[in-house]
Amino acid sequence: MASTSAAKANRALPQRARKDEDKEARRQLILDEALALYQATSYAEVKMADVAGRAMLAKGTVFLYFPTKEALFLALLEDLLFAWFARLDGLLAEDTPAWTGPRLARTVAESLEGEVALTRLLALLQTVLEQNVTAEQLRPFKERLLAALLRAGTRVEQRLPFLHAGEGPRFFIHLHALVTGLRQMADVAPVAREVLEALPHLAPLRVDFTAELTTALTTLLRGLESR
Repeated sequence: MASTSAAKANRALPQRARKDEDKEARRQLILDEALALYQATSYAEVKMADVAGRAMLAKGTVFLYFPTKEALFLALLEDLLFAWFARLDGLLAEDTPAWTGPRLARTVAESLEGEVALTRLLALLQTVLEQNVTAEQLRPFKERLLAALLRAGTRVEQRLPFLHAGEGPRFFIHLHALVTGLRQMADVAPVAREVLEALPHLAPLRVDFTAELTTALTTLLRGLESR
């Protein structure tokens, strides 16, 4: 989502965004530029001043919309996460072929393939993003998350009759835990990647995020089905 100078010029907004649509457009611009920086570097390397510079805004203006870096990235995570929930709901709405545990596991895992920014931010949610925001900033996210979790969980229970009531939402709690662990294991440091790729006997230490997630979810669902 990196912006070119021409694109930025076309998106330029008045320095005082008075109308609601102007404010929302400016907010989205800040999120877009933060995402571009995040995808190119890492959370630790992204600075609010750099986000402001890319958006062609004063640093103080960025802080008017997002009081802290954590608040900015929590908002970014929210956008990415609920866009994914909407896509997943569409996939789970498909009726054919018949749903099985392995099919559900594969569908969920593959829906996250390529969603590196989302899964990386999910891995930071509890340990970083929630550490420097207010209750007022966090509560709407948690309320929206609960609603999405219940909707998706109900859909999963409808697809897999062997799941008991309440196990659908719990499935997504387990999914979050698996995503957090596997994303951290898959995102190895450059020197570690060099070592793993240079020495064939270390191949078992390499982590394929999608493949491992599919396997873990399949195992989880098979265990529930065989009770």
